[in-house]
Amino acid sequence: MSVNLDEFFNFGVKKTINRLAYSQEDIDYKIKIIKKMQEMGMTITMDKVGNICGKLEFGPNPGEKTIAIGSHTDSVYNGGQYDGPLGVVNGLMVADRLKQSKDFNGTLLVCIYQCEESSRFGNACLGSKYLAGEITEKDFTKIFDQKDLKENIETPLSDCISKYSSIIQEQVPEIQRVDKIFEKVDYSLESHIEQYETLSQLSRKKKKPVVGIVTSVGSSVRIKYTVTGRSGHTGSTPMKKRRNPLDFSADVQRKIRKYGKKLEKEGLGRASQVEITTPEHNGSFNQIPNKAQGYIDIRLLGNNTPKEAIKEFEKILKKVSNKKKNRKLEVTYDALSSGTPVITDSSLNNLLTQSADKLNISTIKMPSPAGQDTGYVPTTSKNKKTMIFAPSTGGSHNPEESTTRECVEATASILESTTKSLLKQRFQDQMSTLLDDDNKPTYKRLQESRNQKKRTPLELS
Repeated sequence: MSVNLDEFFNFGVKKTINRLAYSQEDIDYKIKIIKKMQEMGMTITMDKVGNICGKLEFGPNPGEKTIAIGSHTDSVYNGGQYDGPLGVVNGLMVADRLKQSKDFNGTLLVCIYQCEESSRFGNACLGSKYLAGEITEKDFTKIFDQKDLKENIETPLSDCISKYSSIIQEQVPEIQRVDKIFEKVDYSLESHIEQYETLSQLSRKKKKPVVGIVTSVGSSVRIKYTVTGRSGHTGSTPMKKRRNPLDFSADVQRKIRKYGKKLEKEGLGRASQVEITTPEHNGSFNQIPNKAQGYIDIRLLGNNTPKEAIKEFEKILKKVSNKKKNRKLEVTYDALSSGTPVITDSSLNNLLTQSADKLNISTIKMPSPAGQDTGYVPTTSKNKKTMIFAPSTGGSHNPEESTTRECVEATASILESTTKSLLKQRFQDQMSTLLDDDNKPTYKRLQESRNQKKRTPLELS
């Protein structure tokens, strides 16, 4: 097998990763993957947001069915080495095992979706959202590097894409530039490390990997609100005269926490306050700030919608604003991003389970409260997508995250078996046109069709 896992992971080593989207560190990692794709004889494309795709075609009719396997390679600040790359490397492993096969018709795409993490631009899953049409090229100039913004530097996404694409093209001249790596695929599969330790605990008990079949993928609603009050000196401003925006923010936080606990109670994720800043008071203890900015991250699963979450936030703002002490404060807000949770395809989940059973790999069904690229990848039929979780310790988004070679192999084997089954289904698809109303093969009609083809023009007349 040409995919050496040690090229991509340092198993047993806790390693801090700062591979932010469009950074040189992320480019270097992507180049390693692209080189491996080239070794496999894949056709490689890169689109206008920076998504990268390796294509492997099977049989005389590769357009018959398209399966995408992939994830992301970018990390959060001070992240871990498995969150994201596991899914891409699994795709490489499946491609490597199927590349010599002559038993299928279809196309396998190994995808690296760009900028899944929100750390740099405050907006998650930019690559898969671009494929889904949820962001466009016009938006590239309106999305900024958040760290630079705090230093009053505007670095738009468009500039980062341009620099990144040029470096990739320079290092891989053969790469094809396209608008999108694909419009839609028939099936989308992704693997990922679990982001809590449910599977790792079960794996320890069973003394072998237990893989998670994801039944639903969460989404987030991210809201920025600004409260403007009146600055003052704590030693000379009476309490009744104070217009402190931090007091308002504290009230909002308490209600958001209550809302978040309700969501968690229903098993639907959580809501949390991320950050409050108070510009213009310079941190002095004796100053009342005139402005506060709050950032809310509301997590959704199942049938909950962003519209409902934003409506709930508006209710909270109204209640807090109506308090007597807050009536003279000015409040504005902006929904920075919003995504709709996705329920994964049950037939695909059953196929993954069957594949795991054949391989003697234990599975359980579980949700992914965290958002993933899977939630956005467009498919020809609605939500013909799903993902699996590999056992992992240490959570995710930090250097402590860890999985094993055995777990990576287990997820790759399940994806390989499932991909083979999906490609083989072309025979079932062809036979379905020869079924009568009772779902039985109409052999008589098939034979008549064959006999008719054998007749000469004279006989037909």
